[in-house]
Amino acid sequence: MTWNLVKSVFCQGDLSLDSRRRVLRSGLLLVIFLFLPVIGQAALKDVRSCLSLHLREAMTINKQRSPVYERLSLGQSLAVSKKLISAERRVLFIAPLVDAWAAPYQKAGVPILCQDLIDMSHTPAFKAVNPDGKDSLNNFHPANVAEISERLTEFYKAKDYDGMAHYADAQVRELERVPRYNCMVRHVLESIRRSAALAPIHDRKARAKMKISSLLLSRALLKSHIDVLAESSEIDALAAPLQAEALPIICQDVPHIPWP
Repeated sequence: MTWNLVKSVFCQGDLSLDSRRRVLRSGLLLVIFLFLPVIGQAALKDVRSCLSLHLREAMTINKQRSPVYERLSLGQSLAVSKKLISAERRVLFIAPLVDAWAAPYQKAGVPILCQDLIDMSHTPAFKAVNPDGKDSLNNFHPANVAEISERLTEFYKAKDYDGMAHYADAQVRELERVPRYNCMVRHVLESIRRSAALAPIHDRKARAKMKISSLLLSRALLKSHIDVLAESSEIDALAAPLQAEALPIICQDVPHIPWP
């Protein structure tokens, strides 16, 4: 997710792959140059690295559950777990820079990023079997992430955060009709819903307390979520046959993200 966040800030436009990489490297150096001094001034003891902590907790849960799923599925779950943990590891590499971006706001009393995330302690308890039993895989219909992404991007470009939150909420409710499938896409949409609803709230606080806007960070966060929907759908497709066999992988491995 956050790898896409950095790309969304520094790699927009019609650039070649090499050009995008050069711009991304330059952008990362710029972020480091700008924000490391700020972190030092912000007194780190008063600021939580919320994204880094969140990711480490998520990876711990998924690494603990991966071998259990592997035994229960006779190895079939391994591809799902590997893809999920690999994505988290990529994000963790960039997370300190995002935490650095958020630190001055948090120091000033604006809970951006920290309030957007839900503590992993709210992750459902592990169950070896879905209590609803097995299901026909014919009932799995992948979320139309291309259409959803396009619509979310329209709200994003229009800076209509309320519209984005309500649209994401409608998609979440639609996916909840068949709760055992599309759990990763649903999780990302819940996160979009929450961050979109919080974006103007954070911004008002930032302007009042710091005389600057926080929308650039919120927008980068939202864009990264939109960008990750396709990969989330791939994870859901890998997990679907296992979920049909009553193994609740993914669905019980992420916390519900409520509307703030």
